[in-house]
Amino acid sequence: MLLNKSIQALKGMVLMNRTQGISQADIIYFIITDRFCGSDASHSSTDGGKPSQVAGLNKLHGGNFAGILSKIPYLKHLGVTALWITPVYLSISGLCGAGGLLEGYHGYWALDFERVDDHLITVPGKNGREQLKELVAKLHAHGIKVILDVVVSHTGYHNGNYEKYPRRLPSGWFKNKEECTLYGLPELDHRLADVRDYFVNNIIDWIEDTNIDAIRLDSARHIDQSFWYYFKSYVRGKYRNVFFLGEVLDFDAGSVAKYQREFDFDSLFDFPLCGNIIDVMIRNEDYKPPEQRRGMTALAGPRHSALPEVSGVLDTDWKYNNANRLVTLVDNHDLEKRIMSWALLYAGGDSNQAAGLVVFVLSFLFTTRGIPQVYYGTEVGMEGDCKEGGDAYLRRDMPWEKIDQKTQEPYPGCVVESFIYRRLRQLIKIRLANEALQYGYLFTLYSDFDCYVFMREFRGNTILVALNNSPDPAEKVIEVEVAVNPNIPQRIKNDLAGRQVLVNLMDKQEKFQYVSPGILKIKVKGKQALILKLL
Repeated sequence: MLLNKSIQALKGMVLMNRTQGISQADIIYFIITDRFCGSDASHSSTDGGKPSQVAGLNKLHGGNFAGILSKIPYLKHLGVTALWITPVYLSISGLCGAGGLLEGYHGYWALDFERVDDHLITVPGKNGREQLKELVAKLHAHGIKVILDVVVSHTGYHNGNYEKYPRRLPSGWFKNKEECTLYGLPELDHRLADVRDYFVNNIIDWIEDTNIDAIRLDSARHIDQSFWYYFKSYVRGKYRNVFFLGEVLDFDAGSVAKYQREFDFDSLFDFPLCGNIIDVMIRNEDYKPPEQRRGMTALAGPRHSALPEVSGVLDTDWKYNNANRLVTLVDNHDLEKRIMSWALLYAGGDSNQAAGLVVFVLSFLFTTRGIPQVYYGTEVGMEGDCKEGGDAYLRRDMPWEKIDQKTQEPYPGCVVESFIYRRLRQLIKIRLANEALQYGYLFTLYSDFDCYVFMREFRGNTILVALNNSPDPAEKVIEVEVAVNPNIPQRIKNDLAGRQVLVNLMDKQEKFQYVSPGILKIKVKGKQALILKLL
């Protein structure tokens, strides 16, 4: 017993040295492992990312650990620094539904919380956790951190496949059906001591056995509050170096923020900001009466005085322990549409115009506060709308046939894909090169219905961002008064006044100067963003 404890302590010490956690300097790339890349073509039921049949979308497509390894050059070329993979648990299969046979391809319908699903591993018969650990080590060797998705709220559906499994969880660990609200999935009762104890130790086992850098905790708001005390003291107490990211799919900042304040998450997904980005920058609040539309002031209210005249979503950042550590996003596997599908809808089906909208939105995502997350395929304009046929339509296969394996970029003939990819890669480079965009405080300089101008500054590294959300492509002139803004420290004002010139990082030939002391005149076209760096 003493020897076992010593071994566990040694594993913990090794883990402290190897895991790195996620920081504000990271760029997160999220994949559905089964749909990203794999070697088992026999499972594939898609053609160029388009479904050949609805039933096929709910089956395994063959993505696996080997597929991830083969695409490390692609991830490196794009510039991402952290890879979030879906749960690796052995999952249920054999559920009969309207679409025929359903399989837990996504990993969220667990059958065994301790075993890696066979379809993910590459060496049959070899321990699955060991293979995951090797995958993590190889990604680390290339400077890519790993976020492992874990589930503690529910199992897969209790079909015949589940009931026959010898290592299924005890039936007494589950809530009554009347208490379950998560799509009819069997929910675990964390009011029970044995359930809490099992899952906090299960999380620690995955951390210690694989050297992952972060845990993404699925469906956090569906877990009873009694679980969080044990989570904080038992898991968080020791593994402070492991980054914990919670999913609370709610668009109200107060509802999301309490999980960071009360339950000790390092970060949460910023769905409140995501919702406002889509509503304002893509949809132009078309579902609201004109008199209720706020435009860009819904993101941040004007800051011409010490307090905002009107509060936007960024003005509610005080509700969080640290809003700068929130993970920001514009699409994922659970939301209504991929960002390209939103853009196409509001561009009248014009793919070139839609690509411009996507880049406009990504320009804000990569310059505002928080840690940006990119959903696989967003960089090449992948489409997806769950209203077409459920979540699987958001989770189609990555279209590798459009990517040149030599250049790791879309082929020249893929015009729309190339445009989005190259602009996103440029945005990633800009963010990684400027600590202001990673750590700097966000100062709102100007906002009205159409335009929003803000500044990020860190130790003399200063970035200004100007966004014109007007559907009118005409250029708009914005005069930004910096010297009289009471929210900007005098140190930064002096620095600004002493240098005067800013260059547009997306087009380095374009420069701006102060027209008078403390006033900057910026010209920006409709549905475009300028990212300006002080020289």
